[in-house]
Amino acid sequence: MQKVKKYISVTLLLLTLPIAAFIATNFVLESSKEIYNFIPEESDIVIEVNTRNFLKEIAYQRIFEEDYFNEKIVPEEGEQLEVPDFGFDFFSSIVIFREQWAEENIWMALVGFTDQAKFDAYLKEQSPDINMEFGSKYVLIQISPSSQQKNVNAHMKKIMKGEIKSFNERVDLSELFDQSKEINCYIMPQNDNTKNQLISGNLSFDFLQDHIKIDGEFIPVSGFSENAPIAYEIDKEAAFSMRSSLNLMHSIYWFNKEIIEGIPQYSQFAVDYRAMKMFMVHRNLGYPFAMKFFPEMQVRFDMLEKKKWNEFFDTLKSENAIRMDTVAHTFVENKIGFFFLYHLDDKSFELMRDTINLVESTDDKLYFCMNMNVAEMLDNITFAVDEQNPPSAFEQGLGLIVAEGIVEEMKVISNIENIHFDLTLDDETTMVADGKIQMINRNGNSMIESMSFGTAAVFFITSYLTGGFE
Repeated sequence: MQKVKKYISVTLLLLTLPIAAFIATNFVLESSKEIYNFIPEESDIVIEVNTRNFLKEIAYQRIFEEDYFNEKIVPEEGEQLEVPDFGFDFFSSIVIFREQWAEENIWMALVGFTDQAKFDAYLKEQSPDINMEFGSKYVLIQISPSSQQKNVNAHMKKIMKGEIKSFNERVDLSELFDQSKEINCYIMPQNDNTKNQLISGNLSFDFLQDHIKIDGEFIPVSGFSENAPIAYEIDKEAAFSMRSSLNLMHSIYWFNKEIIEGIPQYSQFAVDYRAMKMFMVHRNLGYPFAMKFFPEMQVRFDMLEKKKWNEFFDTLKSENAIRMDTVAHTFVENKIGFFFLYHLDDKSFELMRDTINLVESTDDKLYFCMNMNVAEMLDNITFAVDEQNPPSAFEQGLGLIVAEGIVEEMKVISNIENIHFDLTLDDETTMVADGKIQMINRNGNSMIESMSFGTAAVFFITSYLTGGFE
């Protein structure tokens, strides 16, 4: 973690100078919107990070809250900060966008620079295999890998030459994005309209004193008000709880890197996660992490078409992805090694550790709700050795040390106390987004707290909204 803090502090050192704050406040009224011209028209998600806003607040914290700033950002005592000159344009926005390609999504970032040679050298030093394409003011950086790399390379060149139609031809981001907010996000799903119930929408992230405020709105499809709101109350005591009557998620990552696709339509979705027990097993069992996973959670889908769900399960079984014991009512995921009890009837499909315990909702306007208690997500992970198929003594000792070390490193994000997000129907044409990322430290600053573990808001957006609209 100290290494991470060191890199962040070096990268952001220029932002701590008083002159930078003065320039940002008095001379740089807003970041140039020219960067929008390089966002491809076919992008379905666009995220803008307003560097100027971060610049002003970090400079203020560095000057007037020096002790707090040093504790959170500056490297270990005794180390010296070096002033880097790596050619980055601190007054330019950073834009991240996603395009949907055949069978994959491509994420890219647009970053401004003042010195191409210096910035090129810096990026290659940080990531030798980085793929990028420079223009006159901005560099386009490929974030996610692709199985069509030659096509991606050619596409990136066309983007920076201005040969690809701009996103501005679809949406005027300069009018839509609020420049007073630190992060803005626009979402325009490109999937089958018979499944998607939201046409488009935007979110903004406002970094306030001890929390990050999330605001926004989405446009639902015509006649959406006839849809039912969520049927079950959120469980605020669970480490993670989500409710949705929106058909947002057609694919999910299911406790491993592989994605389960083609989830049929449903009228209600509910999930509560409380804990994860991990048992180390012998590597001969063939699990990718030499572990069995026993999550303590419950999941419920209220199905729309039972036939399609039966076909969905049949496909998973034929691919040897799951086993469903219709006598014992157990559901086993083969590739990673976990099991649940399950219940399947004509109306619903449920997974559970013991029983399903859902409470009926009384809110007639709420269509999506998510609540995450971050510390509990990490504190409730436990490790043990499987008694029936134990690994060798050496692997047991080493494996437990590594696994517990990873969790401890992850606990760096425990300076976030809670994440909450709602989608509420305001009228027939507008769905209001409202959320909050609450920091544990009530006397700190949300921007500094976020920087001590990375850009939490961006990761939050990409983790939940991009996965939801796949």
